[in-house]
Amino acid sequence: MVVPLLAAACLFPPASAPAQAPALQTAPVDPLVEAAWLLDHIGDDDVVVLHMERRSGRFEQEHIAGARPLRFDEIAWAGEEGWIAQFRDRDEIVAALRRAGVGRDSRVVIYGASMTATARTWVTFDLLGLGDRAFVLDGGMTAWKAAGGAVENGPAAAVEPGDVVAAEPADFRVSADWIHARLGDESLVLLDARPDDEYTGEDGGLGDGGRPGHIPGAAQLYWEELMDPDNNTRFLPRDEVARVLERHGAGAGKTHVVYCMIGMRASVDYMAARMTGLDVYFYDGSWRDWGDRVDLPTEMGRDPRNGWR
Repeated sequence: MVVPLLAAACLFPPASAPAQAPALQTAPVDPLVEAAWLLDHIGDDDVVVLHMERRSGRFEQEHIAGARPLRFDEIAWAGEEGWIAQFRDRDEIVAALRRAGVGRDSRVVIYGASMTATARTWVTFDLLGLGDRAFVLDGGMTAWKAAGGAVENGPAAAVEPGDVVAAEPADFRVSADWIHARLGDESLVLLDARPDDEYTGEDGGLGDGGRPGHIPGAAQLYWEELMDPDNNTRFLPRDEVARVLERHGAGAGKTHVVYCMIGMRASVDYMAARMTGLDVYFYDGSWRDWGDRVDLPTEMGRDPRNGWR
């Protein structure tokens, strides 16, 4: 059984009701850091490098020298069937970050083998109100090695626990009901970060009983459109990111909501919207929530805005 969006006790408090818009963190942020900067500052006392570990054992195989592992299941709850990625309780997340040595004044650099998990980690920091103190290593391990950065293997070294605390966060999550109440509003821009077969419904709903298709009116902004074609852990230049968003209907004065299947790929779209200063909300339950609710409308077929290659 799929647990309804934000219904489990281990998560943040429920998103706002349909009649009230959640608060937003609308000031543009700069969530990326270059390998050259990290190379110059990795020895600074306040810099903490987190290796996002989604698959066990990758940290031990190879990691940036001095990096600290952060397991994905420490910040996200996988659900009863292991097919969800909802935010854990705020205190659980803070405790995991403290175990990794993150302090109140730390500047955190995040990287990992999976760009979607890395982006999701940054979104988690943003939900804690710490998005201005966390950064994704643009280009990931590939860029780090190209810059001459040192790598090592083996288990993580012991670190002194940190004392990080959540700031006054803006809860930018929305529920299915919040979205449903606004369908047809011309100012609402839904951005679906999934690939062609999932968006169109040609995947048959992933064959596990979920309904196929997408939220009516949603634009398909597959997350890899925002990335360097030669390195999908590196974002396109900022002006190109803005053009991609605009091509999919995004823009100033509009209300944007990102979603995908479980909220992983949508994290990349969310970062893109944040770095370009757009008002953006995050649908954590995504299609696993919407598609399993027979009371909600669905739509199938291609997105005409994409020109369908």
